[in-house]
Amino acid sequence: MICHFDELEFKPVSVANFVQENGSILVKERPYASFSFRTKGVGEFEICGRHFTVKEGDLLFVPANVPYRVEYLSSEIIVAHLENCNYAEAECICLQNAVAVESLFRKLLEAWNGKHSVNHAKSILYEIMETIAEDKKGAVGDTAFADCVAYINAHFCDPQLDVEEICEHEFISVSSLQRKFRRYFEQSPKQYLIKLRMNRALELLIADRLSVREIALSCGFTSEKYFSRAFKAQYGCPPSQIKRHFFI
Repeated sequence: MICHFDELEFKPVSVANFVQENGSILVKERPYASFSFRTKGVGEFEICGRHFTVKEGDLLFVPANVPYRVEYLSSEIIVAHLENCNYAEAECICLQNAVAVESLFRKLLEAWNGKHSVNHAKSILYEIMETIAEDKKGAVGDTAFADCVAYINAHFCDPQLDVEEICEHEFISVSSLQRKFRRYFEQSPKQYLIKLRMNRALELLIADRLSVREIALSCGFTSEKYFSRAFKAQYGCPPSQIKRHFFI
C-alpha cells in the first residue's frame, strides 16, 4: 500500500477539483501518477486488467504511464498529479475515517491554489499518507469501541441490528458510543451504518445480478421504498438509474 511504502518519492505538479458528469472514457497513458479522493459519486475503473469500484470517500492511486478505462456517475474528485513517483501499483483505498482524509485533500487543494508551493503540497501529501496509515491500523480508541465498530462492520446487512444491544454486549453506554463516533468518524452510529449499507447496495447495483427490491432487503433496509428514498437522498438519483447507466 502506498502509505506504507517507506521509499516513496514524488513531485506534485498539480492539484485540482474535477466534476464529472455521467460518462465513459478511455484515458491514455500519462507521464505522471494521480492520487485522488472521491467526494461524490462512483467510478468503475479498469486498470492493468484489474477492476476497481471507487465510491464516495475512497482514494484511488493510478501509476504513471498506465492507460485505463473509467465509467462514472455524477462524480466529484480532488486529485493530485505526481511526477517522478516511484510507487507503481494501482490501488483503491477504502477508509474508516474518510472525513479526516477529505479535510486534508481540501487543505491540499487550497494550499496549491494559493501559492503553488511544491514543498508545502508535498508536506500535506505526506500528512495524508500518515493519516491513511493510522486509519488502516484501526486504532480507533479503546477495545470496547473498536469491538462495536468491528461488529457493525460485520453485521450491517442485518435489518435487526440494534446499537443499544451492541452497547450492552460490549459494556459501553450509548452516549459514550455516540461521542466516540463523533470524535473518530464525525457522524453518528446510525449514519455510519447507513453509509455501509449504501456502499454495499451500490456494489450490488453495479453488479446487476439482483433486483432493486432484493438489494434493498439484502443490505438491511426494511423496504424497497425506504431504500430508494434514502439512496436518492445520498446519490441524487434512484437506484434504477444506476442500473440503467452502467448496463444499457
